[in-house]
Amino acid sequence: NRTIDMDAENWTITDEHMQTYPQAYTIEYSGYKPKEVAITFDDGPDPTWTPKILDILKAKQVNATFMMIGAEAENNISLMKRVVAEGNEIGNHTWSHPDISEIPRRQLELVELNLTERLFASKLGIRPLFFRPPYSIDQEPDTNDQAAPAYFIQNMGYTIIGNKIDTDDWDERQRKSPQRISQDVLDQLQIMKTKPQFRGSIILLHDGGGDRSVTIAALPVLIDTLRAHGYKIVQVSDLMGKTRAEVMPALKPRERWQARVDSVAFFVYAFFTHFVVMVFFLGDVLMSARLLLVGLFALIDRLRKRSAPASAGSFHPAVAVLIPSYNEEKVIVRTIRSVLNSDYHNLRVIVIDDGSQDRTYEAAREAYPQEIKAGILTVFRKENAGKAEALNYAVNELREAFYVGIDADTVIAPDAISRLIAHFADPRIGAVAGNAKVGNRVNLWTRWQALEYITSQNFERRALDLFKVVTVVPGAIGAWRTDAVLHGGGYPVNTVAEDADLTMNLLEQGYDVVYEDRALAFTEAPSTARGLMRQRFRWSFGTLQAVYKHQRAFLKNKAMGFFALPNILIFQILLPLVSPFIDLMFLAGFANYLLDRHFHPEAASASNFEKLLTYFLAFLVIDFVTSALAFSLERRHPANKGDGWLLFHIWLQRFAYRQLFSLVLFKTVKRAIDGRPFNWDKLERTAAMSSQAERIAAS
Repeated sequence: NRTIDMDAENWTITDEHMQTYPQAYTIEYSGYKPKEVAITFDDGPDPTWTPKILDILKAKQVNATFMMIGAEAENNISLMKRVVAEGNEIGNHTWSHPDISEIPRRQLELVELNLTERLFASKLGIRPLFFRPPYSIDQEPDTNDQAAPAYFIQNMGYTIIGNKIDTDDWDERQRKSPQRISQDVLDQLQIMKTKPQFRGSIILLHDGGGDRSVTIAALPVLIDTLRAHGYKIVQVSDLMGKTRAEVMPALKPRERWQARVDSVAFFVYAFFTHFVVMVFFLGDVLMSARLLLVGLFALIDRLRKRSAPASAGSFHPAVAVLIPSYNEEKVIVRTIRSVLNSDYHNLRVIVIDDGSQDRTYEAAREAYPQEIKAGILTVFRKENAGKAEALNYAVNELREAFYVGIDADTVIAPDAISRLIAHFADPRIGAVAGNAKVGNRVNLWTRWQALEYITSQNFERRALDLFKVVTVVPGAIGAWRTDAVLHGGGYPVNTVAEDADLTMNLLEQGYDVVYEDRALAFTEAPSTARGLMRQRFRWSFGTLQAVYKHQRAFLKNKAMGFFALPNILIFQILLPLVSPFIDLMFLAGFANYLLDRHFHPEAASASNFEKLLTYFLAFLVIDFVTSALAFSLERRHPANKGDGWLLFHIWLQRFAYRQLFSLVLFKTVKRAIDGRPFNWDKLERTAAMSSQAERIAAS
């Protein structure tokens, strides 16, 4: 509003006077009553401090108003209900405690206000109308940027609650005594008598956001002091001339169904959040303990001296080498050559062509006509029926007491068979697992599998070898006692991990199954993520079948029951199924800490994040140390040269594998539930091998 002076002769403006300066907003305050005060609490509810405050209020027969952060209230539903049940009022203090002048309007409306309001509605059946902006900025705005959110919030139907009397109990840098806080409140009330611009009847305290021991100590003293000076402690609604029901109206009938749906949604969200936290800490502890235990057992197994049977030196029985094949034209000749180069001479090689659609049968026969003529090599052809049937076809015709099974894509070391067969001098040995390595380290996926074979599969076999209960003799390389296999019914055709099934069969018969780490074999691993998932789906599903099928083996053998079975069920199935939550929890915790530091720096606590980081880093360090131990336990061999560089992939590989194997196990559980059949899923061969493996094959 302005006035102007005009020149009457030429009608020009000669001067102006601003009666009222232009303002975008006008701020009005109400509710001050000289001898009445209302106590309010911000930043709760907190499971430590809020119950103590409620106890004090109840003992002093005082009701207060609690301005709740939605995220905190969602974590403490029962405490929020107690606040209301004891006659106190509540208000909206946003969902995550941001500076509302610095966030987008949509975030303010949908997340900070509506989400908190819907929590109150769903859990309490009311819609509180009080709102207090975090940091006390926007309730007494100085700029348009600060006033705009307040105007927007007011238009949404909220009443913005100020806090003219600030106790500074939140400031942990200056720990005030209860008497000092009470005196500060009285001083501020006294100033109001002479300076109207400071008038107010609302006292600010805090029940969350940090250490509130000062508040707990000061509250009873403050209440007594106020009463002693003639002040009446009322609710905020009393200062407004309204009832409690008017400032916290109950839901209308048509709103109740929406509230029920919201209540379920909040329950699911809370369950998921707490479940993730539980999985993170429990999984972290269990996996770390397992790594340490497996590492200890593997180390003992590697260092212990084995007592060889008296007949071991003269033990050279006839041995068959079985190579089941299906469409292996690219690799079959190389595999046969590596077996024929063995330093164990009393052996016969048997190739079983399981109805291949390529020239596998012809390639095997054409490459070694002299060996076939001499009876050293036999090549069978049969109709396609799967790997188990192909092996059974040969096992039922064996005249040898022992045989070695290898995959058609595998190259074995010259002394591998000798190493394996020597164990059978002990009549208690039913099968021997060899040391399978990835031979085609041609890309990141195959290098990661090479790392996995050393740090997981073979490392576990070392630990299980200590108790002679190796649960899986790999198809890539393993030796078997023929009579034991035949007595167990041969390779099972009703499971898809026939090697694991047959191994557990022998353990159930009472045989020992051991690991020979010097019997090296180099196999072709899947070179793509899709191929790896297909292979591991078959392995995990087949292992699940075998465990269910051979339950008695785990009951009869204590080592299997106490070590092998939990290792399979917990660490190969259950924890990998939910292991992505560990990464999710860490990322969520890190993001939450950054948000707290940004939006609520004075109350952001680093302790929870530090605890999270400590657990996570401890697991990573333990994993790295035990993985390094696994590498150190590997025998020195030219083919192992350069393996140490794989350790630098460990953390990236673990992260990627957790996500991939979780998908595989979800698929496994789904298939187990729906009961659909599963066929032997053979991978396409590439015939690629690393230089070390190629040298062994060509030697």
